[in-house]
Amino acid sequence: MTETGPEIGTDSRPARREALQAAAIWLAALIVTVGLSAWLNAEPSRPVLGVPRWTAFGVFAPWLAFFFVHTWICLRRLETPRKP
Repeated sequence: MTETGPEIGTDSRPARREALQAAAIWLAALIVTVGLSAWLNAEPSRPVLGVPRWTAFGVFAPWLAFFFVHTWICLRRLETPRKP
C-alpha cells in the first residue's frame, strides 16, 4: 500500500530542478551538435581517427563536453550540504 499526504513528495523540488537542468543541457547539446555538424559538413576534409571530421568535432566532442558538464553539476550538488 502506498501512503499519500503532504509529507510524501517533499524531495520532488530537487528532482524537478535536476530534470530541468538535464533537459536544458540536452537541448543545448542538440543545438550545438546540429549547428556544428551542418557547418563542418559543408567542406570536405580528412578523417579524424577514422571517422569524418564533422562527426568527430560536430557530434562526439560536443556530447562528450556536455556529458562532463552535467557530471560536474551532479557531483557539485552531492558535495553541497542539505538544508534541514
